[in-house]
Amino acid sequence: LFDATPERKNTAAAQAQERYELAEQLLAADPRAAERNYRRAIELSPEPFYAAYVDLGALLCEDEHQCGEALRVFDQALEHFPDDAVLHFNRAVALDTMGRLDEARRSYEQCLAIDPNYADAHHNLAIVLDKRGDRRGLIRHLNAYRKLSN
Repeated sequence: LFDATPERKNTAAAQAQERYELAEQLLAADPRAAERNYRRAIELSPEPFYAAYVDLGALLCEDEHQCGEALRVFDQALEHFPDDAVLHFNRAVALDTMGRLDEARRSYEQCLAIDPNYADAHHNLAIVLDKRGDRRGLIRHLNAYRKLSN
């Protein structure tokens, strides 16, 4: 069992970590409670809490209607971690889900500028380019995806 009163911890960092761990435990059974605890971990943490941002954004984006909020979480995280490929990728997924394909393309491209070997970014960018009618881009990124996936 877990301690449901993280405020008893004596430091903000420890409280933030406990809230994060509580969110992880609640994720499957009570996503809304997990969301509240991820948010509290971010608020409490004296330093930007990377994992809490990533996990909160991913949780929100599971509900298509919350992708806008997930996008805000990823944008907030990118203020602290501007060169993080995973955050740019997740931002692109949120934009893609919302149908904002041009912005999604730019975010996938930013992800790949940081990490050219990010296979899933090549795959998703290929799909976006196909939707935009860019057959040459589709083929280029699908080929990159295939090479990286083997």
